[in-house]
Amino acid sequence: MNTKEMIADSVSDFLESNPPSRGIRWVMVLLLLFCGVPQKTVASVTNYSDRQVRNIRDQFENSNGDFPQEGKKRGRKKKIKKRIFGRIVKYIMDHPRSTLKDVARYLKEEYKLEVSVKTIERELEEYDLSDLYKLVRKKEKRTVHVNYAGGWLLAPFIADMVNKTRQAYDGLPGSVEAILTLFFLSVFGIERPFHLEDLSDLGFAILTRRNGVLSRTTLFRWMKGCRKSFVLRFYDLTRPLSDFFGKKLKISIDEHVVARWTRKVKIPGTKHPTRGKAMKADKLFYIFELTKKRLLSFKPQPGNATLANNALKMIKELISEVKPESVRMILDAGGCKGSVIARLSKIKHLTFLVRGKRQRNLVKQWEKVFKNEYRMYTDPGDPKKKILIADVRTKIRGCKELVRTILLLNEKEKGKDRFYPIYTNDKVTSAYDLLVEYRSRQNHELCYRVMKHDLSLDALPKSYPLNPKVEKVQFRDKHVMLVGWIKALAFNILGEFKESLDKKYHKMTAGTIVRKFLDRPATIKTTADEIVVKFDYFRECNALKEYCDKINQSNLEISWFKDKVLRFEFESEGEFKKRKSFLSAG
Repeated sequence: MNTKEMIADSVSDFLESNPPSRGIRWVMVLLLLFCGVPQKTVASVTNYSDRQVRNIRDQFENSNGDFPQEGKKRGRKKKIKKRIFGRIVKYIMDHPRSTLKDVARYLKEEYKLEVSVKTIERELEEYDLSDLYKLVRKKEKRTVHVNYAGGWLLAPFIADMVNKTRQAYDGLPGSVEAILTLFFLSVFGIERPFHLEDLSDLGFAILTRRNGVLSRTTLFRWMKGCRKSFVLRFYDLTRPLSDFFGKKLKISIDEHVVARWTRKVKIPGTKHPTRGKAMKADKLFYIFELTKKRLLSFKPQPGNATLANNALKMIKELISEVKPESVRMILDAGGCKGSVIARLSKIKHLTFLVRGKRQRNLVKQWEKVFKNEYRMYTDPGDPKKKILIADVRTKIRGCKELVRTILLLNEKEKGKDRFYPIYTNDKVTSAYDLLVEYRSRQNHELCYRVMKHDLSLDALPKSYPLNPKVEKVQFRDKHVMLVGWIKALAFNILGEFKESLDKKYHKMTAGTIVRKFLDRPATIKTTADEIVVKFDYFRECNALKEYCDKINQSNLEISWFKDKVLRFEFESEGEFKKRKSFLSAG
């Protein structure tokens, strides 16, 4: 065995007896080559390929004798593509309060890119944008005097709706702006989207996170591109059901008729309750919670739909989703149908109160009730008035068993108008208490009145295509579903807002609350960190101060307005008088 072979064997034994190390293997390669060992033998001893041995030799010959350090990888510096770099700049402009760590986290979550803070810093320097944060924060400093500033008072209640909008309309650009525009159109009583063309106030635009009011064409384009699955997902996410899981529910289900004036197409009609005539119409079915006075469910239908059939479907759906301890449901006369009442009686933990229809065969049964079976009570709505109530059983077509009936008798009327029947499956509660409970459904009627006059409920998109050549017009509920539910959310949020104020404001309607507190001018100051709303002085501003102090202390971040912290301030009476005297001078 010659010297070269002995050296090769010694190196092989050394490498086998020691843990593998890149630096040691490189030294052994160079030692063997220096001793004149053939390249193939070096490769087999050190477990490298011929090419790798040759590259090690060339790299050493072209260097100053330094070896690469253990554990460090040499290579080109990581570059960020221009497309991704543009997203980084946009993120910084949309989130002036963020840091480079937030940018790195954003790239990882949105694009699955592992980018270090140093890499982002280097890229910003290469594009001469190292002071981008400074420029963005400087640009955010603005002051403007606007109307509609009271809309910011609803921010704590809107925040959840905005988050769920992003979740429901994921991937559809402009969804938050469109939903907020539709919401505030309802709140401020602006009936139709085409009125946006005449609305140029910056205060309304800022509420919807825009520099200018959304145009009606942009809004119509967004609604056209919005799928029905998105609308249904938004509806499911924003329903206020979480407060009622496993609890006792007391609800009313009723319809609201919206007249349609089309002459081009033939659509189903119904009798309009306030116009007193049959006409083309759509029906809106809402479930109203009578304790907290909130709208829980919504279903638009053609004009020939009935309350009885829809109420049965809606109550089954609600029970399956909420799983309440018990449900007490109140229906108007439209829900009176024998087969439906029979099916309602079979639903577990459901108690119903349904106003009966005064049909001829039923009136004959009630006329047989003796006068001594009626008891006199004080009218729950008018203490000076006396009413006669009988607790009887009625045979209804479609029901196998007799139905308990709370029968009111009005002796001043004639014929069938003397009787006012209420059907129920409650066998325990007294007749008078059931009458009081049934009359609580009037709050649902008042809800419709408020939504019609204050929130423009009747101003809904068309539910039919404008194509007179079509023989049978298909009911299209996508746009009606969206706008009708947004108006319900506006009603619920305004209810929550007024309940957060003093008790004397709890019974005010939505229109009164908007007029008193929301439709107010203010000076809005924005910085990179916060948005400050300073209200002009008005008579009842003190009613808001406790509510606004809570918001100021909570450091509420407005997610749809670049995560700025919302602050409220109020102009003092002295400042107001000084400003007023200045304006009236001369």
